[in-house]
Amino acid sequence: MKLSIVICTFNRCEELEQLLEDLTLQHAALDAEKAKQVELVLIDNNSFDNTNEVAYRFIESTGLSIKYFTETKLGLSAARNLAVTKTSGDLIAFLHDDISLDENWLEQAYSLADECNDHEIGVYGGRVIPMWQDDFPTWLSLEQPYGADQKVFGAHSYGDVEQSYPFNTEFGVAETPSGTNVFIRKEIFENCGNFRTDLGPSAAGGFGLLDDYEFFEYLSTLKIPMLYVPELMVYHPINPSMMTIQNIRRWYYKSARAHYWISHTDRMRREPHDLLGIAPRYRKFTPSIFKESILGVPAFLFLKFLVLAIYWLFSHLNFDSKKLNWLSYKISETMGEIDAAALVQEQTGTRKFSFKDRLLKKGLLSS
Repeated sequence: MKLSIVICTFNRCEELEQLLEDLTLQHAALDAEKAKQVELVLIDNNSFDNTNEVAYRFIESTGLSIKYFTETKLGLSAARNLAVTKTSGDLIAFLHDDISLDENWLEQAYSLADECNDHEIGVYGGRVIPMWQDDFPTWLSLEQPYGADQKVFGAHSYGDVEQSYPFNTEFGVAETPSGTNVFIRKEIFENCGNFRTDLGPSAAGGFGLLDDYEFFEYLSTLKIPMLYVPELMVYHPINPSMMTIQNIRRWYYKSARAHYWISHTDRMRREPHDLLGIAPRYRKFTPSIFKESILGVPAFLFLKFLVLAIYWLFSHLNFDSKKLNWLSYKISETMGEIDAAALVQEQTGTRKFSFKDRLLKKGLLSS
């Protein structure tokens, strides 16, 4: 098998049905030899809508090989990890269940799978273009330096040129691929491990974002080459309910909370920088006293919150709504870091001393 397509779904039977329609139509357009080398692994994460009926209708009526399983443990990472064990392709394509495919997506995905073993690339990041379902709000900006990050809306569109991650563009910084439309060689999972189940939607640890970011950031430390491939394109609908400043602030809060947690629970056992919540260009100006903790939270995070709040107040004098909104995002981000810092302190404070941890930290014992 060349290509395994993985879709993990939860209570989105209508969106799933449309995506399966796209896939089966594109699969039918492949020549017979290619079509036999493509499979779909569908993981139902305990849906209670009509997902089961939709899945079996496609299993019975299409020429696409479909494997259908249920993952009873809630969480996208748990569903993905199960899916990996059920795939037989050289290359695994992960798709979110609410996207639609570009008309040549499957043909290009097959070509990628057919050639992936001839190259050193381990991960291919496809392009994700947002589809605004309502009028674009006048108050919302996506332009740098004071625009909202496109990742807030699940987008991953960084131009038309193939580039190795990470890279800078006029559309922002592309640190890692997006789990919405990504291709990973199966041997990566066999040799490097799986997605962390304490991260991502419905995660056991409650950190509802950055499951894919953590995995790809971990792979980058292992020097796994990752490539942005813009011609592998999908479209992600943006629910109008997401188009509020409150939801954007909430995303920044949750993202920063998860990012701080990841940095302090690193699977490579790397030590986080003392001033993680301070931008690198400001770290040298931060007095060492602010590295001390207050109620388990580094003092510099409270300093950061105070500075941003003052900056936000004085920015009202300029009547620059884009900057005001951006500062409110950064304030929410800092609140997420403060919350995560307290959780990290709680976790480390309740753990018993372990000589194994000390030996691991000193590099005298392998995990």
